Amino acid sequence: MKGALVLLSLTMLAACQGALLNAQKPVSAGILSGEYEESRALVRSKYDGKEITVSGYTLTVPSLPRSSADQGSVLLEEKGRDPAGQVTCWFSREQTAEFSKIKGGQHLTVKGVFNGEAGAELKFCKLVKDE
Repeated sequence: MKGALVLLSLTMLAACQGALLNAQKPVSAGILSGEYEESRALVRSKYDGKEITVSGYTLTVPSLPRSSADQGSVLLEEKGRDPAGQVTCWFSREQTAEFSKIKGGQHLTVKGVFNGEAGAELKFCKLVKDE
């Protein structure tokens, strides 16, 4: 009985670690925006309300918050693809210092909560990595 319980525990731990690794793998901004254009309902059922990691290029500097109620934003896209296929990443005032370092023409990885109501958008974004 003890052996079975230990084996079950190890199996569950391995499954959780595998799920955690998959959850952290970035989704390409080009793939996400392309899937969104093909089937908004499918992408929304897959991602709405979930925290995901997205990577892509930003060609311009982020739009920084102007007042205490405003949010900032940065547009991510796939390099060399149609700029209409963009993912908007919204960030709070607390994240302004990190996002203000972005100069444009950089590859970014961000993490945020997907919201597909008005487009392929991430809310509550945090900068994971800039290159």
